[in-house]
Amino acid sequence: MKTMKMRALLALVALCLIVAAGCKTDQEGATNRVGTIKATLGASPAAVTEAAKEVLSDMELIIISSNSTAIDGRVVARTAQDVKVRVDSEKIGEDVSEVFIRVGTLGDSDLSLAVLTEIKKKLGIKVEDAAPADKDREETKGA
Repeated sequence: MKTMKMRALLALVALCLIVAAGCKTDQEGATNRVGTIKATLGASPAAVTEAAKEVLSDMELIIISSNSTAIDGRVVARTAQDVKVRVDSEKIGEDVSEVFIRVGTLGDSDLSLAVLTEIKKKLGIKVEDAAPADKDREETKGA
């Protein structure tokens, strides 16, 4: 009985450490924390919010709301299947914002990263084409 409790406790501690640390993504500077993609961008919350609204609109999502202030911003949209997409931004410095992107209840990292990539492009921020591992795979396919 003690062994089972100890194993359960160790598993819980390990899970907490993974969640607390966040998981790296293929996109430089972005992490995935329990389904929410987080990144730091060199732009104000208002600029991030406007770019996010344009990106979600370009993806033909239904914009529910879009609001920003000098300290934060939020865009909420829905897909045709009524999946909620939310982009939040918070000022952390002069023209520097943390951005949080969440798709659905559990998160969809692929779609969230696609949204982040397009936001970066709208803001004129350089986007890496592919992760190094992906580049290696592409080179091997061509050989």
